[in-house]
Amino acid sequence: MAKLELTDAYIRSLKVDKRTEITDLKETGLLLRVFPTGKKTFAFRMRGDLGKIQNVVIGAYPDVKLSAARADAAQLRTRVKSGEDVSSAAEKVRQASADQKNAAVPTLEEILVEYEIAFSSKRKTWERTEKGNSSEAERRIKAVFEMHLHRKITEITLTEVAHSMATYVPKSGKKSANGQVSRARSYLKPVFDWCAHANKSKQIGRGRPIRLNVIDLGKTYDPASDDPEITGRRYRALDHHELGRVLPLLYWPAPRCLKMKLHPDQDYRPAALRFLLLTCARREELVVMKWHDFKENTGLWHKPYVKTISGPPKQQSLPLSDAAIKLLKGLPNFDTRNPEDLVFPNATGGLLGNWGRITSAVQRESETSDWHRHDLRRTGSTIMKALGIASRTIDDILAHNATDEDEGVSTALKNYLVSVQLLGHIEDPQKVALDKWAEALEFIENSHRQ
Repeated sequence: MAKLELTDAYIRSLKVDKRTEITDLKETGLLLRVFPTGKKTFAFRMRGDLGKIQNVVIGAYPDVKLSAARADAAQLRTRVKSGEDVSSAAEKVRQASADQKNAAVPTLEEILVEYEIAFSSKRKTWERTEKGNSSEAERRIKAVFEMHLHRKITEITLTEVAHSMATYVPKSGKKSANGQVSRARSYLKPVFDWCAHANKSKQIGRGRPIRLNVIDLGKTYDPASDDPEITGRRYRALDHHELGRVLPLLYWPAPRCLKMKLHPDQDYRPAALRFLLLTCARREELVVMKWHDFKENTGLWHKPYVKTISGPPKQQSLPLSDAAIKLLKGLPNFDTRNPEDLVFPNATGGLLGNWGRITSAVQRESETSDWHRHDLRRTGSTIMKALGIASRTIDDILAHNATDEDEGVSTALKNYLVSVQLLGHIEDPQKVALDKWAEALEFIENSHRQ
């Protein structure tokens, strides 16, 4: 057996008439096996403490570089010296790999079931409804990628997925399907990443138990990326003239001029829209708000679930402005509230709905148009910037930087400090910002009335 310090140039040029093994003098235990066919393979060989020869195939050259082979050999040598039987361990890995290849490859629909089981408790979009119906993510994916559901997930190609997105016709009758397709794509991408142990699922133990060779959905075109009609790319904010006409309509009882079917005393929606303005919250956060989420002693609104710019949903504790607290205390269900009751219920005590109808009525009576509920949130952030509020504080209010610690250590500490009266002289930047925003709204409304 030849012994020399291997180099890439030497390995590339090496040709043999019979199987040859060459020991690397630079890395103990590393050897190169060369075959007449031109195949070249790195391996590791070393005698263990008990005298047993340890053999492990590292990989074929040039798929495995010389530097990588030396690093693997060094690691294997350390394991042998610690008493490990690396030959047996390598055989187990090889067998597991063979078992994986022989295992039945699941269909896309079967993978969706697996993913739901793994993540429905962690991701709101994968939670089934209270009636047990499909989650938001599952419905979107199945609508756009219906033709692939019963195919083996490893057989689905990027070209086929791109074609499904490009040719999808929305059942809603909308002119464009870009928003629906983009959302379905965003829900399906982490599923494929989970299967492939890619991106955020690349950490050991975070991906699917058995890795699958599937496509990278990130290489497909997102139709929402350059569509200005997609909500996520809107830049609409109401100006002071529009706010001056809209604000007088956002009260409880609901103004009779809105001509809603509900009795004004039963219609919480106008007041809810004002609360959205005051807090810059999302509609889905407000709809599920219960009285126990309003911490009256500290003036906080605890949100058990908020979306973030990236990553899984988080929690948030938002300091409310004096105006927002006054609004809550002025609601007819405040004095009779039960901790589990919704703050803004519908006429039967359930989730508030028919937002399109109330928005249209407010737009009609205020002679405004082309704004959505989410635009109220954007209006708040835009005007707070104009008022000189720090961008970091605005991001905190919008929950763009929400973390798991919001309801963990930091909130526990804040509650403690409040209880021992150590925060009485400290102003929360978010509270200051939202009070300033509420004052601006009050000024705009009063100026318009004059």
